[in-house]
Amino acid sequence: MSELPPDLQTAVKDQSEARVAMNVTGYAKYLTPEAVDTLRASFPGIPPRVNKYEIASVDGGGDDYTVNVRYFERDTPFIVSSRWHKQDSGWMVVRAERIWGDGDERPGFVSKLVAKVLGPIARRR
Repeated sequence: MSELPPDLQTAVKDQSEARVAMNVTGYAKYLTPEAVDTLRASFPGIPPRVNKYEIASVDGGGDDYTVNVRYFERDTPFIVSSRWHKQDSGWMVVRAERIWGDGDERPGFVSKLVAKVLGPIARRR
């Protein structure tokens, strides 16, 4: 497992804690529009409320890292894999998606359609 640079470690921790606190703005400030699209498409409906997190794995180096964060919905964990890229403005998630295990309910056609339709609308803000 790679080690995260201190500024990326701070960003990952800040984003994960915002997710636990249900601070949508704090979580989303690290997401590029493309990451919003991939994340929305990977969840069936509304993402679940979580009560804790842990960094499950880190891979990469330089300006690109993949960080898997394990979130806990009560005692049921799920992983969100995020590809972070260092930009002029700081570290940003350029792709994010839920990692699915065997037997997990995956997003259906409607969830994927909503993400495809609402993604461009959200980016116009």
